[in-house]
Amino acid sequence: MEEPNSDTSYTSSKEKVFGRRRSKRLSHQQKENFQNYLAHYSVFESKKDNSFHLRQIDLLNLFGNLTDFELEIGFGMGDFLFQKALIQPKIGFLGCEVFENGIAKIVTRIRENDLKNIFIHPGNCIDLLDNLKGAQLKAIYILFPDPWPKNKHHKRRFITEENIDKMFFALKKGGCIYVATDIEEYAKEINSSMKKRSDFKALDLRVKEFKFPLGDDFETKFERKAFAQDRIPKYMVFKRIV
Repeated sequence: MEEPNSDTSYTSSKEKVFGRRRSKRLSHQQKENFQNYLAHYSVFESKKDNSFHLRQIDLLNLFGNLTDFELEIGFGMGDFLFQKALIQPKIGFLGCEVFENGIAKIVTRIRENDLKNIFIHPGNCIDLLDNLKGAQLKAIYILFPDPWPKNKHHKRRFITEENIDKMFFALKKGGCIYVATDIEEYAKEINSSMKKRSDFKALDLRVKEFKFPLGDDFETKFERKAFAQDRIPKYMVFKRIV
């Protein structure tokens, strides 16, 4: 597998991002935070056409005095990402999401709690993965990604061979991809894709071990929804071993 050229100059990803952009009208406070403060916590500078000025990102420079970094892809309403950043101030957290309600909510919470260890990208996570300088992440979280249940939409699923390659190059050796889904068929597809690879090893972790950074009492919105509908979430952890 060939590593991406670190000298390449990137522009905003032209790959379409599928999923909802907004579910309900933002409150006045959320709208103000979204419009006036999002730029303070964004990894990339926005252009007038709402695309991004992408550049190579060195996380050591971005976060200043932090040396460990984690990423959540598709943070939804931001509950997991916010709680992680709140209780682990010595870790730098990145989050990618296009859902405006979730972006506005987490920007509000970052401001209210004066968090210094979190940056977000309100766009395609491929923008970020393609522009990270070297293997800097110790963890990537993909929690309850959209399963796109219709067969004709399976190609929209995020966890593909190409995107696994991108995550491989973003992770340090020993770093892990944490995945949770309540769709059994999707879990089997993910496991099948990862078993074909020699650069990752599946870890057999219990649910408690997977959730320990936040404690047993914390659940994400989609995790609660799964349990309420009598679906048992499947937790998977894949460690980069080379």
